[in-house]
Amino acid sequence: MLAACQQAPTPAIKHSVTPSPSGSPLAACPSTPAPSGPQLVVRNLPAPDDLALGLDARLYFSDITAGTVSALNPDGSVERIAGGMSAPEGIVVQDDGRILVAEQGRNRVVAIDPQTHAVSQWHAFPNRTGRDGIDGIGPVLPGLDALGNLLPTGGNVIVPDSPNGVVWRVTADGKTATQIAGGMVRPVGAAVDTNGRIFVADEGGALWVLDPARVRFATLPTPDDVVVGRAGHIFVNTLGDNAIHELDGQGHQVSVITGIQQPQGIALDYADNLYYTEFNIGRIDRVVRTFILDPAKVTRTARGTYIICPVIRRAAGFTHRLALETGSSLKTSIIQLVQPGTDSSGALEVQTSEPSLTITVSDGRLLSQSQTVLLSP
Repeated sequence: MLAACQQAPTPAIKHSVTPSPSGSPLAACPSTPAPSGPQLVVRNLPAPDDLALGLDARLYFSDITAGTVSALNPDGSVERIAGGMSAPEGIVVQDDGRILVAEQGRNRVVAIDPQTHAVSQWHAFPNRTGRDGIDGIGPVLPGLDALGNLLPTGGNVIVPDSPNGVVWRVTADGKTATQIAGGMVRPVGAAVDTNGRIFVADEGGALWVLDPARVRFATLPTPDDVVVGRAGHIFVNTLGDNAIHELDGQGHQVSVITGIQQPQGIALDYADNLYYTEFNIGRIDRVVRTFILDPAKVTRTARGTYIICPVIRRAAGFTHRLALETGSSLKTSIIQLVQPGTDSSGALEVQTSEPSLTITVSDGRLLSQSQTVLLSP
C-alpha cells in the first residue's frame, strides 16, 4: 500500500567541453545486460511492507513488525530513519522532503523530518469500526497542470481511509481534510496520472478511478497498492493471487508478474524500474524494465584529470538512445565527453577539485538515473 512515488523531471544540464590536453580521444566504456527477471535487493527483513522513492532517489520502506522506516542507500546498505511506530504502512515523500507514514496501529499519519528524523503527528483519522486502521497513503498531487498553470490542490496528499471506506484529500500541512470519494470496501493505496486521474486500490476487488466521479477501472483479486509509470501504465500489486499486474491507460492488462510471496508494497524509480516487497520472506526485489547504473569506475590520469567510466545496464529489448550529462563549474571542467551507444556506456574526462561528481543518464524525455561518483584521491 504504497504512496505513488515522486516523479522527478529529467535534468537539463548544460555544459561545455574543452579540448583534451593529451589530444587522445576517449573511448566509450562497455555496457552489460541487466539481469532478467526479479533481482534481490534487500534480504532478512522482519516484515517489509510499503515502499516509496525519495527526492534523494533512495528507496524508503516500512516494516510493520520492527515498527521502523528505513532507506536503501546507493551502496546497498540500509539506514534506519525512524522507529517506535505502531505498524507503519504507507509512505509518501512531500516536496519539502518530509516523509509521511501511515501508522496503522494508531490510525494516523505521522511526518518524519528529513534532517533530524524526528517523528510528529501530521493528521489523525477517527476509526470506530473495529477494523484495522489506515493503510497506504499518497500520492502528493502535482502543483502544475499540463500547460504549466498552478493547481489549487498542488501539494495536497491523497489518503485512503481504509476502515471507513472513503478517500480524503489533505492539505500539505495536514490541517484540512476534504472527502473526495466513498462507498469502497477497504481503500488501501492511491496514485495519480499526468491527466489528474486518481486511482484507488480497494481490497474489495476493485481498482477505482476518480475522474472526478468514482468509476471501476479494473477488477482484480485483492488489490493492495497502485503506482503510475512515466509512460502512463498502471501497476497494481494483488494479494489474492500474489502478483503485480501492469495495465495500460484504458485498463487492459499488459503483463503480470506471478509467484511473489505477498507483495505488500510497490514503487517505480525515475527510470520506471519496478521495486516490490515480499512480505512473507522478508525481502525487497527489483525488476529492471529499462536501464540501471552500476557503480562507475574512476581513473586518475598522470596529468591530474579523472576519467569516469559509467556502467549502464540495459534491460533486454530496451534500445532507447541515452545521453550522459554532468555539470561544469568554476571548480569542474569537462575535458572530453563520449555519449553512450546502444551497446556502450559512454565516458567522461573531467578536471576538478571537487571530491565527487554527479552524472545523469537519461533518454531526454521521461527516464533518468543519477549517480554520485566519488573521485580518487
